[in-house]
Amino acid sequence: MRPVERGSIPIDPKTNKKVSFSKYQAAKKQVVERIGHYCCYCEKPVTNVRDVEHILPKEHYPQLETIWHNFLISCRVCNDIKGRSLIRRKNFYWADVDNTFRIFEYHPLSADVKVNSMLSDTEKAIAKNTLDLIGLDRKPGHPQYKTTSADERWKERLDAVGTAKEAFADLQKNDTPEMRKQIVSNAQGRGFFSVWMTVFKDDPDMLNRFINAFPGTCTDCFDVVGKAIPRPGGRI
Repeated sequence: MRPVERGSIPIDPKTNKKVSFSKYQAAKKQVVERIGHYCCYCEKPVTNVRDVEHILPKEHYPQLETIWHNFLISCRVCNDIKGRSLIRRKNFYWADVDNTFRIFEYHPLSADVKVNSMLSDTEKAIAKNTLDLIGLDRKPGHPQYKTTSADERWKERLDAVGTAKEAFADLQKNDTPEMRKQIVSNAQGRGFFSVWMTVFKDDPDMLNRFINAFPGTCTDCFDVVGKAIPRPGGRI
């Protein structure tokens, strides 16, 4: 999961004061501008952002319905699976406050997602909660995957792995600045930030290009060679 930096509450240029949203729908444009049109959970591109995602459901936390720091972007499938359950932030990792790139492993061939085996037992438990909350590991054969489901995140992620591996092979044959630039452009269009970071894990230049190319990626979550590090102020 790509860690993002939503930033502070937008300033109204007319009043030079922080924007107060009367309706959460009004925040959509600013949220997308800050962190891009990608789902903050599965990382797929969301070409038609319906509404902002409420981290803590407005049904249970009505006081947070129009609060900037409770907004992210989600695809329809992740939003539906996450649902409206009564949840607490402390029981999960979140892209806006933690280095969520550290919590999962993305298989470079199958595109399967699982909890990072290098985490501590406590961290693994929270990461597993997060994985289950959005069902990111669901695919045919998973006990909670329905054959009639509209959930094709697994397939889209697998397609992204194939595209990324082809791009990696192309770069080995023709390593030029132009090729690197083209690969980054392809990654932006395809989405699935973590897939590209996994396939190009041994190329610091490409890692940094991806980090800088996806809007709102929290750069404090990576060192100078593009490797994940604990997020300042976060839990992981």
